[in-house]
Amino acid sequence: MLKHLLYYICFTAIITVAEQDDWKGKWFPNVPDSTNGIIQQDEHGRILMGVQNPDCDDAHKNLSMDFDPYDVRHSTVYLCLDNRHDYRGDYNMEPLITLYDIPDTYVAIHKCMNTSIEYDERIPTFGTHRPLWPRYGEYKYVPTQRWLHNAEHGAVIALYHPCANKDQVEQLKTIVRSCLYRHVITPSLLPSKDRPFALVSWGALLEFSVLQREVVEDFIREHALRGPEQTARDGQYDHLLLAPAEVVSTIDDAELCPKQHRRRD
Repeated sequence: MLKHLLYYICFTAIITVAEQDDWKGKWFPNVPDSTNGIIQQDEHGRILMGVQNPDCDDAHKNLSMDFDPYDVRHSTVYLCLDNRHDYRGDYNMEPLITLYDIPDTYVAIHKCMNTSIEYDERIPTFGTHRPLWPRYGEYKYVPTQRWLHNAEHGAVIALYHPCANKDQVEQLKTIVRSCLYRHVITPSLLPSKDRPFALVSWGALLEFSVLQREVVEDFIREHALRGPEQTARDGQYDHLLLAPAEVVSTIDDAELCPKQHRRRD
């Protein structure tokens, strides 16, 4: 169990309706059986994942859809443009865990690169995403619409604000790399000034102000590998990849945060 954390159980995302035609409220997250016209679909009617299609998503074209289209170098998403002092962290601020009760019947929608994807939550832990997911590893930057697919596959996503303490950022990277193969590490503007670090898994979010190894490792042990689509297969997306992930215990992460690997770091 994680110690000394604030837990906030957000909601149970269950919608029960008798007839589709009678429902006038908001579907979760899309009208059942809806598609965007792409021919290649899986058994759930979703755009087929992991298939490069230039008419939908080939991990190369139209990537600016998930970036600021006016920022051609994408620099505003990985450079600190604020006062670093505002993100220095507070040892008196408790880590915060947010858990979502996602029903087993929930199926996340895949959307092509001609359609933008927005999220209601500041840091989403599930939801609509791109058909092609990133290779596991560390990035100069990877958009939410991409790494959310990795979370669905059981990965842990390590987010840090570009203005966060540099030493603690490096420590976080080392811990995550030594805990599991299925990880994505990226700077992000989503973490807050109070808690400039975050770990995301499918349905679970940890936000913290100051790095604590025990807190990070406990979260990974409890919430990694919980995605509904368990696969260690790399994705085709590698835009701004800095370093691919290395196997820690096994390719399927049979042991999370192994102590012997930790001693080598």
